[in-house]
Amino acid sequence: MELADEDFDFLTNEDKDFVQTLRRRFHDDFAQREADGRAYPCFFGPIALARILRAVDGNVEKACEWFQAFLQAISERGAEDLIQDVIRRFEAAKSDTIHASMLPHYDVVKDFYHAELHALQLSPDGDIIMYLPLIDHDKNGIMEHMDWDQWVTYSKAGTVLQCLALDSLSKRTGRIARIVLVVDMEGCSLDLVMNRTFLRAHRRDVVDCFQQKVAAEIVANVYVINLPWTLANLFTLCKTFVPAKFLQKVRVLSGDSLRDSSFVKHCGGPEQVAGFFASRKGLAANSSQKAHKELHSLDLWPEADELELVGRLRAKFADEFERRAQTGQDWPCLFSDLALARVLRGNEGYFSESVNWFQKFLEKMAEHQVDPLVAKMTQRLEESGLDRGCTSMLPHASEIEKHFRCVFSAPRLTPSGDVIWYVPLGDLDRESLIEEVDWAHWVEFLRAMVILRAVEAHKLSESQGRMVKCIMILDLHGSGTTATGFPKVEDFDDRNQANMKFMRQVVIEVLGPVYVLNAPWVAVKAFNWFKALVPERFSQKLMLLDGDGTSDQDFLELVSESQLKHLLATRVGLVSGETDANSGDALVAAGDCFQRCRDLRAGRTISWSFSVVAGDGDAWLGASDIEFSASLWLHPEFAQDEQPEEENVVVEAVIVQASKGEVSGKYTASRDGVITLRWSNEHSRLRSKTVRYRIDL
Repeated sequence: MELADEDFDFLTNEDKDFVQTLRRRFHDDFAQREADGRAYPCFFGPIALARILRAVDGNVEKACEWFQAFLQAISERGAEDLIQDVIRRFEAAKSDTIHASMLPHYDVVKDFYHAELHALQLSPDGDIIMYLPLIDHDKNGIMEHMDWDQWVTYSKAGTVLQCLALDSLSKRTGRIARIVLVVDMEGCSLDLVMNRTFLRAHRRDVVDCFQQKVAAEIVANVYVINLPWTLANLFTLCKTFVPAKFLQKVRVLSGDSLRDSSFVKHCGGPEQVAGFFASRKGLAANSSQKAHKELHSLDLWPEADELELVGRLRAKFADEFERRAQTGQDWPCLFSDLALARVLRGNEGYFSESVNWFQKFLEKMAEHQVDPLVAKMTQRLEESGLDRGCTSMLPHASEIEKHFRCVFSAPRLTPSGDVIWYVPLGDLDRESLIEEVDWAHWVEFLRAMVILRAVEAHKLSESQGRMVKCIMILDLHGSGTTATGFPKVEDFDDRNQANMKFMRQVVIEVLGPVYVLNAPWVAVKAFNWFKALVPERFSQKLMLLDGDGTSDQDFLELVSESQLKHLLATRVGLVSGETDANSGDALVAAGDCFQRCRDLRAGRTISWSFSVVAGDGDAWLGASDIEFSASLWLHPEFAQDEQPEEENVVVEAVIVQASKGEVSGKYTASRDGVITLRWSNEHSRLRSKTVRYRIDL
């Protein structure tokens, strides 16, 4: 079909050239659709195609890529049927003015969502004005009371209906019409606006897979009005990360927006704007907020209401549960009532999202043949006789510990009974992992770690009668992290994304809060400011602490001060080129310390010797000295029947000067444990010291 200039003379020459280019490149698609009556003008007409070019700032190749993705999107199951259904509804209405009642499932949706799709008055430029009061967007009600597929269908149909209306208006007025969107925040708190489960699901099932792929350049401007002060500050913070092109379309107004004459004029005049405000229903404000919105922070064993939902999940996947029971693969850590309660809590208690997560979980289990790995890690934990895992249980541990070190399970649990996982990123040498470790071994190691954590959490939960989680301590010391972020190692980071995805899709609600130590000062301050603006449930899983956490009393009560010292002592510094050697010269920076941790079996003896090397400045500043001490911890990997205790002092802290020469000592363990030898230069703020040491086991 050739363009008739007299019909579309408002299109630019660039627009017209692009339309012809697109028709040539996708000739077969256009020909087939025109023959089948499926070349819908709102998507395949000259105006719709010109929108694509304008959406990518005139880049023809990007526009063609976009069109290819669009063809793929509408070829997905049900998309064509939906488009044709909406076209019939639009034509039956015999009006260019669209309204929500024209959409499928409106009778159900109207109790939870209200928006004015097409105001009576157009903007001065001739664009459609859409009014969306967020107080009438009851995300919680939609998730709890509606069939999610109904909401997805309604939302997708709304996008198609807008494309139809804009195409009709554009032909009638002789210009490419768009939408002026007015988002009204009156009466909204961030808690009401931000339902993370809804937003995640809506983006996944509506925005990313449909709206962004079928509607190009349909929005002219976005007015965000009546914005509370807190949200206005949050927008100011977040707009740094938003594309500049989108920001050019957004204008944020706080306070009484009726006093802004420019806004009122652009939105159809004072009567129309006042009518918008009068139409607010308060659907979200009147919604009964679910008590489960804090479920992710609970550690209670599931009770009757949760067990009812667990039963529904079992019924939904009855065939899978029956098959696993018959084959002995109904692993408690993944398929018990407690494991299913984790699925529910990880999805804010919403059944439809829990079903969606569990379906993808089963697919991931099959795709990566996870069952043999669960069997292996369950067996290793059982054979150990322990209730906690350790890295030596993982495949390829001896190979990987040269490039990645962590304390998989700290000696002491938290006061409530959660396990602590200490990960010093200064001991994650990604470059050497890529160069020296078979990538398949790294993948197997990480997947086994995820599964072992789930097995461990279930075993601890059963013994404690509560939902045990893993508290993670992420230490940035020596990692190279700055205020601009964690340094990127592309060869590692890009490939490792698949491992992160595996973790998210196989285990849920096992990881509790993450405490970040030694973050750059600027990052800590910015994060703490941000935390004050957002609901607690969005920030409480990530805590950035000043320094090494020793000044935070709540953190010390959680971890215990002596145990924190032990964890910090396990750092080696692999990223900076350090090795966990038994001998050598160590430069201990001013205000810093040097430590070596060694595992000790009962009856074995560790001996050490060291000397402080005299420095060039000794004549001016006094003899070089170092403070030496040694302490012992029982570790869960080596503990027998008793609970781990506080650290035991093996050598009291003593100052050793260079003039003393070589100092030696030894210790024979009566019980299995971990001994830490510590050379501290924290008392010196001016100069570094060198220690020459040797350790023998």
